[in-house]
Amino acid sequence: MDQLGNVVSFNGPLKNEVQKFVQSTLQRELDKLTYDHNDAQVKSNKICDSILKQLTTHNKNFKFIVNCLLMQKAECGLNISGSCYWDNDTDGSLTIKHETEAIIGIVNVFACAL
Repeated sequence: MDQLGNVVSFNGPLKNEVQKFVQSTLQRELDKLTYDHNDAQVKSNKICDSILKQLTTHNKNFKFIVNCLLMQKAECGLNISGSCYWDNDTDGSLTIKHETEAIIGIVNVFACAL
């Protein structure tokens, strides 16, 4: 992601690199984990902090917002909606879902150009 430090639009190469990084972070943090409601908040915070640190280290042209939802995999429904008012040419978002035998993780990244 170092070569994307001067990018001023989130859509395109930067978004693709962020997607790869978020996917690898979720895989690394969740693949061998069993769900424990006592540890879920700590793990969710760790995932957000790790992603945010990587994003802000490599690109200073955006404000980033990262949120993470971890839930035990079960027979239940989940609906999430969001809406933004921004410049579609520079700003953007992505949502990554990662499932294991025990956990569903969903990360949203929002990037707003400075």
